[in-house]
Amino acid sequence: MIFKLLVGAAAARQFSPPLTRRDPGTTAKPPTVERREPTELCPAATQLERTRRWRGGGENLWQSYSRTLETKPVIGNMVTGGLLAFTGDFVMQAAEKNPAYDHLRALRFVGFRICVVRCYTVWVRELENWVNQHVDGDRRRLLTKTFLDLAIWLPAKDFVYFVWMALLEGLGLTEGIQRSLTMLPRTCPVSWLVWAPAQLLTFGAVPPHLRVVWVNSLALCWNVVMSGFNQAARLEGSSSI
Repeated sequence: MIFKLLVGAAAARQFSPPLTRRDPGTTAKPPTVERREPTELCPAATQLERTRRWRGGGENLWQSYSRTLETKPVIGNMVTGGLLAFTGDFVMQAAEKNPAYDHLRALRFVGFRICVVRCYTVWVRELENWVNQHVDGDRRRLLTKTFLDLAIWLPAKDFVYFVWMALLEGLGLTEGIQRSLTMLPRTCPVSWLVWAPAQLLTFGAVPPHLRVVWVNSLALCWNVVMSGFNQAARLEGSSSI
């Protein structure tokens, strides 16, 4: 019996790892285990993560879009404005029930909106800086921004719009200016009626980097109206010749 105990103790000592002696007051370090993400362990988890980002993680897409507007406001706003302008003109042509889709008309309108959005991005930024430096009080700043936008930007934009469209339709500069002068008394009252409350909301509640996108979104319906105004002026001009 004693012989069997001695043999067992010798075998356990031979196959067991040697004990290390550590200094008093020190603690043993736990063994390090390589940590791997679930997406690295299972391809299905990778696909699930992608699905979550695109379907359930819509917030991530919006954050990326919002960050683009902050870092590259001109490019982001131009792309958004062009897509919305195309949609507005498409809806207007469908409502007019034209026999064929006018691609050139759509290109003229989209080109104008892209140029306008670029200018409007700079206008909103400079208007914000100037009013904040020269006007005191949040309410006075809000009213000043809205008034200047309606009094300066809106008529100038409509004037350039009708000249632009006339030139791209093959008319001369004189005919384009005449079209603008004829249509502004019709468009400006409607524009002020629509955009006055909209711009109060824009400058009062919308963050600065999202204001152009917000205005472009509202302009989706307004683009339909402006496209209709220009088409009416175009038909009036062709009938008077």
